Amino acid sequence: WTVSRTNRLGFLDREPPRLERAAESCHIAMIGDSLVEARQVGIPEKFHVRLEEMAARKLPHLDVTTSAFGLSMTGQISQLALYDAYARHLRSRLVVLVFSPSDYKDNFPLWHSFGSDLAPQRQPYYSAARTEDGGFRRLPPDPDLSSPTTAAASGPPSTPQWRESVKRALDASFLWSWLSAKRALLFPKPDIDRMPLLGTRLGGGNSPFLQEVLAFTSFGLDQFKERAERDGAELVILTPHHTHPFDPIHILAAERGIPIIDQSQYIHSQGGELRDARWAHNTHWNPTGHRWAAEALLEHLKRNQQVCGEAAVNSP
Repeated sequence: WTVSRTNRLGFLDREPPRLERAAESCHIAMIGDSLVEARQVGIPEKFHVRLEEMAARKLPHLDVTTSAFGLSMTGQISQLALYDAYARHLRSRLVVLVFSPSDYKDNFPLWHSFGSDLAPQRQPYYSAARTEDGGFRRLPPDPDLSSPTTAAASGPPSTPQWRESVKRALDASFLWSWLSAKRALLFPKPDIDRMPLLGTRLGGGNSPFLQEVLAFTSFGLDQFKERAERDGAELVILTPHHTHPFDPIHILAAERGIPIIDQSQYIHSQGGELRDARWAHNTHWNPTGHRWAAEALLEHLKRNQQVCGEAAVNSP
């Protein structure tokens, strides 16, 4: 168990730097889902904090500062709001998208609605929908998710009363919370974090469903790339230890010229085992996984110091 206090913005992180301090430093913004939120470790152990400490020792002339904007159950389309509201105003020099395999589901509202009572067009965060000409448009969060949405849900009855009862039980009972988590681990919903198998299960790589999944994720990446270019920031993707080597994100990133920092490759280069980056019964990073993520990012920063601007160019 961990206990952490949110900062004034509502994130599990230190207080954000003053805008003036962020602008004069080489600020790095981490954006992602529960891997960035990182409820499983204390704030001093999180990878962005470790990166800042490592850079202060090994690359002091860059004057690196970091911040993390993590929100569980979001993909890149939802996370655009995190960039627009927070990272952009900090004048971030480097924007790190931590891409989890579950982001495909979270980027595609139809898939996100499977197994829940949320209709594709009614999501709790920013999402996207197709336009008549085949393009995309962003959809704002649904202001009222308490009313009935769709009858496609499976499993226990999902009424407001039922959801409130479950929430109270999870909040009040460690035993209920543990049983709920254990059930999810033993009987996971299919295809949530199994992107490499998705093509086979849904009719191969040319299945319409898979193509739409990739199209929505591509839209999110395109939007991030446009913003980074507009604001003079470098955009990179960090793929965590449980990303398959043939995961489509590698192709999507290469098509857009977005560098990928592969944590799996880094772990192997250090003689480590991928399983040592995670908890025994949870795919989230343990303190070792956070350290390896920080070290992989530090290696990228060493090779690409120009992203930090004048301080890096004029350094001895």
